[in-house]
Amino acid sequence: MKPKEFLESIYLGDRACKGIVIDSWMKEVKIHIDSISRVRGEIWDFYTAEDVDDGFLVFEGVDQFSFDPPGRFPDDEMGDIEFVGYESDRFTVNIDIGSVEQTDGKVKFHNVKLKIRAKAVAIEKPGEEEARVRD
Repeated sequence: MKPKEFLESIYLGDRACKGIVIDSWMKEVKIHIDSISRVRGEIWDFYTAEDVDDGFLVFEGVDQFSFDPPGRFPDDEMGDIEFVGYESDRFTVNIDIGSVEQTDGKVKFHNVKLKIRAKAVAIEKPGEEEARVRD
């Protein structure tokens, strides 16, 4: 499955980013998400048979990534995954992730845009690093 179609088959509504792992040697960016669902029809429609709880959305062959604004921890709700397009053998996506700041008893919500350029994307189940889901 091509990256664009694969990403369109993922539902992340009401889901949260638990962390981001950057593996420089493997050229991977792994987004740790509390639950990842698949869309197997025209819309999500609460399909949960293929849910991956506490899993990772893995971008492989990454040669560029950035956070905007820099310095904030992406640690809240997952937003849209915007497929920007293909460039040679890579594709680019923008992912909106919430960031919560708690100071002086006040909670402020911010948006962080993660931009990634990669060769491939997969879902990784916890403890099954060698058996990534690609379709």
